[in-house]
Amino acid sequence: MMKRLLAYIKKYKWYAIIGPIFKLLEAVLELLNPVLVARIIDVGVQNKDWSYIGKIGLLIFISCLVSFCFSLISQKFAAKTSVGVATDFRKDVFNKVTTFSHAELDKFGTASIVNRLTNDIGQVETSVSIFFRMMVRVPFLLVGAFSLSLAINKKMSLVFLVLIPIVSLILFFYIKKTTPYFKQIRVKLDNVSRVTKENLSGTRVIRAFNKQADEQKRFEAVSQDFTDTSIKVSKISALLNPVIFLIVDLATIALLYFGGLQINIGRMSQGDLIALIDYISIITISLLLISQIIALFVRTSASLHRLNEIMETTPSIKDKEGAKPIRKKEFDSLMEFRQVCFNYSGNTGEKYFIKNLNFSIYPHQTIGIIGGTGSGKTTIASLMTRFYDVTSGEILYKGTNIKEYPISQLRKEISIVQQRSTLFSGSLRENMQLRTNASDEEIVEALKISQAWQFVSEWKNGLDYQIMAGGKNVSGGQMQRLTIARAIVGKPEMLILDDSSSALDFLTDSNLRKALKKLDSTTVLISQRATSIMNADLIIVLDNGDVVGMGKHKELLKNCEIYREIYESQSK
Repeated sequence: MMKRLLAYIKKYKWYAIIGPIFKLLEAVLELLNPVLVARIIDVGVQNKDWSYIGKIGLLIFISCLVSFCFSLISQKFAAKTSVGVATDFRKDVFNKVTTFSHAELDKFGTASIVNRLTNDIGQVETSVSIFFRMMVRVPFLLVGAFSLSLAINKKMSLVFLVLIPIVSLILFFYIKKTTPYFKQIRVKLDNVSRVTKENLSGTRVIRAFNKQADEQKRFEAVSQDFTDTSIKVSKISALLNPVIFLIVDLATIALLYFGGLQINIGRMSQGDLIALIDYISIITISLLLISQIIALFVRTSASLHRLNEIMETTPSIKDKEGAKPIRKKEFDSLMEFRQVCFNYSGNTGEKYFIKNLNFSIYPHQTIGIIGGTGSGKTTIASLMTRFYDVTSGEILYKGTNIKEYPISQLRKEISIVQQRSTLFSGSLRENMQLRTNASDEEIVEALKISQAWQFVSEWKNGLDYQIMAGGKNVSGGQMQRLTIARAIVGKPEMLILDDSSSALDFLTDSNLRKALKKLDSTTVLISQRATSIMNADLIIVLDNGDVVGMGKHKELLKNCEIYREIYESQSK
């Protein structure tokens, strides 16, 4: 974990070097001040030399002013380092997430990924900033204060030798006790984010079923779980500072008592005792800072572990090493399924969701896929586009195993409109150009084929119409037609429509299918409606992951009971 973080810091090594140097200079000046104060007491006050007091006082003021300037410079370079590291880290984590297949996205979950990109990287940023401001200053102050106290009075410095090990032992137990809790807190924060996301995205459903009270209870449950763990850590953390202060106060009392005895017998001056008290204050502050830094780094280690999980996850679907674009060659079928079996775990020992699929799709055909809910229609679409890899068997595209194709080439030639339509915030033109940098003429042509031009042409801004996030300002039917148009732009060799016309009326659906015939593409229509696929060149009927019928509409009415039941239930 730390190696990865150090690799990011290396890019900002000069900032990381200059910042601590100025912090070190600030610490040097801070350590000199108690010596100067001691000189004022022992020389200036004792001899009533106001000129000497004024000179040393001016020197202390200049020292504080220069120290303040050094601190500002150090803060600036620490901020540049921490923000730069966080930016690079966040970019790389996001880029890694974009390489994930559906299997990895399912594993982590949206809420957890968002938390890692925001909260966890924010935690790393804070830690880097504090580390480069304190990594030199705090140890130097601790060692310097102890060394100078030894120079003043060796016997009195024995108080520090007792103080430091006791505080170190307390810090050790604090780390050991809190580390597991910090890891739990991150996971439970993911649960809070997940429930929040589900409630915000499903707010219409929740209100429609009057389930606000139930969802509030569900949110309160995960929130309380998060709160309880946080309180446990807070209770332990709340004890840390008072315990350290108690030990330091006892050390100060001992210092004053034994110091008073030393002054009475003339072995120590009043100025030296004041300097020792100042140094014990410096040591106290240093120890408290160390405890806070340790607490921060414990939290950061949990965040780095979560970020490392993402960075070290190998995408299950990726290009073969050295994969090159597949050149055109002779082929019979455009796509062929050979003994394809699939389950979402990818384990051949578990029950298959799709079993022994065998069929071929030929160029310029229209293929219909139909079946009951959960029969595997969408899964087949995901396998065609290689969102998932087959568990066993193989899929051939243009006579070559689909795994041999570079993913970018495959996704360029095969376009899919999924069940859940998605539009992004921005202009309609930007949404239409997601697949390819199409001209306005190509976009309008695609909009006409998808039956979307009839309402887009009436919009005041036309292609410059601003789509809200998630397409909130368009209806369900309009969104489906726009996403179909987006898939058509660039004229893919294979177009897969996964139940993407369910919100369309029968007339618009019919006009859409007629317009799609004009495309020079192989079309795969996945639908719950028999009327949507009845004119297809080949209809594949699924039931519980098995192909139970294959042929044209009239053939299936005679030979396939499930297809006949679907058709008759809808037509009657």
